[in-house]
Amino acid sequence: MNQLESLTAFITENLPPDAMQFFMSNQEDAQLIRSQKALGNDQIRMGVMTYTGVISWDNFPFRKYSPGLVYALVMAWLEEHADPLREEFRAEDVNVDPQFNDEDSCLLDITVGLADPLIIRVQEDGPVPYRGKRWTLVNPEIWTAETMELFVSRSHE
Repeated sequence: MNQLESLTAFITENLPPDAMQFFMSNQEDAQLIRSQKALGNDQIRMGVMTYTGVISWDNFPFRKYSPGLVYALVMAWLEEHADPLREEFRAEDVNVDPQFNDEDSCLLDITVGLADPLIIRVQEDGPVPYRGKRWTLVNPEIWTAETMELFVSRSHE
């Protein structure tokens, strides 16, 4: 799941269904940045895609639900779920553009800079030829140590 899909799911899960009418999300201004890095587990980050995530409503019911609720959800998602690459590649902050067009609803556009890694892993029949092997595009697999043993050896010379 990329960052925009994650943000969209978070907002969808936390807003009432009637606030999600005429909602859409998409990406704009994508840029691929070469940023190769070995990640272990036969994975290589080939680069990073930075882009502007756009979430918008054609008829957001601002009398029933404050646009501030959406803003707070976006900020909460950024704080708890945004990929650290967002900071590393200096993605844009959040911009909001509410346009109040009648008594009960408004056009609401929110843009946020996002970043997704482009990661490949060795796979025998993968579609990407690279360094004499075949690779496939994957979501990063990260292993976290749950226990650790530390051995210290001191030599006196």
